Amino acid sequence: MARVGDSVRLLPYPALEDGNLSYPYGEYLVETTPQTDGVSVFLDHTVKGAAFLERVLVEGKAKYGCLVSVPLTGYRRLHLSDNSHQRVEWDKGVVGEPPMLRPVIISVAEITCELGPKDEVAIAWQGRAIDIPRGARLAVKPYLRPTSSLHHLLHVVKDSELPNGCFEVKPCEDEGFYFKVNVAPNLFPFLQNSRGREDHRKSVLTHVASRCLEILTRDYKEQNEEGGEGSKWGSFRNLVALAEELEKSGLSIWDEDDFAADRIATQLYPHHPPESELEE
Repeated sequence: MARVGDSVRLLPYPALEDGNLSYPYGEYLVETTPQTDGVSVFLDHTVKGAAFLERVLVEGKAKYGCLVSVPLTGYRRLHLSDNSHQRVEWDKGVVGEPPMLRPVIISVAEITCELGPKDEVAIAWQGRAIDIPRGARLAVKPYLRPTSSLHHLLHVVKDSELPNGCFEVKPCEDEGFYFKVNVAPNLFPFLQNSRGREDHRKSVLTHVASRCLEILTRDYKEQNEEGGEGSKWGSFRNLVALAEELEKSGLSIWDEDDFAADRIATQLYPHHPPESELEE
């Protein structure tokens, strides 16, 4: 059954996603099986309790899909399949790091019809005529991550007003929380492609990570007025995943007294100075 979220997108057609009540008993399940090659994954899509969606899939008017993206580099690609057992792969040289995966079901043709009880939609949709455009998202799952790294929370944007070599980090509470990293025009292409200077690129990103963690401990440590545990950041799924990843690595998180942003950032992404050619 679809879960009720803090906000619901108003769509002119029924959709199966968290926070959307179009299908009262609908379920969109996706089982993920990463492959040992590190550049591919199998997705098994299953739709239940949503007869309309199941029908358009059988009729070939919709396809199973997976959106592969890396916010840091701006890479985005949609993979579509007629088969519910879908293989998704990517080029590690192009993607650069483990990507985020978002399972979806997409309409591949215009759909015009009148909905009824047999479609298993909510009463509010029954008896209504709908027009679904080609490319509409009929079902959406939250992003899946092979790893829950801090880098996955970075959205890098070129800012022409910043002096060369500068960046600025700002927290954004849209779309599940992320850090907007405004970077100077000369720094933006370098972060996307270091052209053989990967150590320098990693050093810049460690600096960015330190600033992100400093913001978390400054602005997202305290509890809210109701005093619920973790209430300042616990409602953001991305931050919960990051906290779990830190704890798995034996590291403290930002609401603990011993947390030090610079120490944790360099433990996550340590600097690697060049080794001296001369042994002392």
